[in-house]
Amino acid sequence: MTQNETERKRMAAEAVLESAWSLFDEVGSYLSPSGTVKGDRPDFAARAVELIPEPREQSDRALQRASLAQVESMVAECTLCQLASGRTKSVCGEGAMNARLMVIGEGPGAEEDRTGRPFVGKAGQYLDSWLSAIGLDRTLNTYIANIVKCRPPENRDPYPEEAQACIPYLKRQIALVKPDAILCVGKVAAHFLLGRDDTLHAMRSTVHRFEGIPTIITYHPAAVLRNLELRAPVWEDLKRVASLLSLPVAKGRG
Repeated sequence: MTQNETERKRMAAEAVLESAWSLFDEVGSYLSPSGTVKGDRPDFAARAVELIPEPREQSDRALQRASLAQVESMVAECTLCQLASGRTKSVCGEGAMNARLMVIGEGPGAEEDRTGRPFVGKAGQYLDSWLSAIGLDRTLNTYIANIVKCRPPENRDPYPEEAQACIPYLKRQIALVKPDAILCVGKVAAHFLLGRDDTLHAMRSTVHRFEGIPTIITYHPAAVLRNLELRAPVWEDLKRVASLLSLPVAKGRG
């Protein structure tokens, strides 16, 4: 529901409440012609707000009970930020329930916007090779999602208000998937998930925690494809993930 739709429904509810109150007064006067003492007139506008809360509040209430499939449906219908108007398809996430690892990027690109699936372009294929190197697979034991669920124009970084609109969906996904560890790919994802503004280099050196879940930060696969010198530090980060999860590590990598 958009903000304009919310306001229209509130005005309609307020009008109904006003009519009901007037009818109540008329009935009271008819039943007690000698005169009844009217109570204070209720604040119908405030009551309408209680009956029809803000879209974000409605979404948050529904999210608390939503399954992954329901989260995906909610994301597909979401209009809480401006990114919704430009999407071809929303990109909620995909992978295994009870995943060993959850990978979180910043947002969908062109190929993801076209297919509705996360990390399916060249960067996604490269990410698959990272997972394979430590014994993981996106369909078997990994879940992949993004901070925002709709593609930002020209692949720009998400604005704070866009990320804030989407983060509740991501938090519900994390709560449902219950990953043993999280891998943030890229500075933007790490900033919005952890609320940090450090450089990626500084954040890489620490095992962070998101709601108690060990969280590793590394470079985005697209950044590594542009600068192959980043392969070595990414391999160190992947080995850190493998160590956390007691996973085998492929030889000859890095």
